Amino acid sequence: MSEWAGNTSWKHAVSYELRSVSSPEDWLHLHAIRRSALFTPGRHSFAYDENHPDDRAPGNLPFLLLADSRPVGVVRLDLRGEIAIVRLVAIADEEQGKGHGRKLDRLIEAEARRRHVRQLRLNAAPAALGYYEKMGWRRANWDPDELVGLAENCIQMSKELESD
Repeated sequence: MSEWAGNTSWKHAVSYELRSVSSPEDWLHLHAIRRSALFTPGRHSFAYDENHPDDRAPGNLPFLLLADSRPVGVVRLDLRGEIAIVRLVAIADEEQGKGHGRKLDRLIEAEARRRHVRQLRLNAAPAALGYYEKMGWRRANWDPDELVGLAENCIQMSKELESD
């Protein structure tokens, strides 16, 4: 799927793909983006665990966002029947501000719909609240037990998905 993107005086068509993480190379890209965008020194008191069991748990689906075949973003979709939780959303630092996050949001919605999900949920970092609100997410307290660890300062949000 091509789309116009970029923050330069010229624009070019960008081809996007949301790809399931499966190969060792995919996992390396996923971990590198998470480390650079989500687990920078001083951001969390938690060490990043490349072997965290949640990434490979049944129903938890990690994805890479590719732009012109280059990994630029990551997300994990945790399926819970007609509900799915969007986790660990990140765009590589050098790729931020180029529209990739908006595309990632649309592609993960499409993936969720394809899997018969009716509602998405997430724990948003306070700095990302405005972005998510612009993307149609609404504040919704859906599980206070989620707000521990990495999500302890987050704001819970949800988005209803319309059927195709």
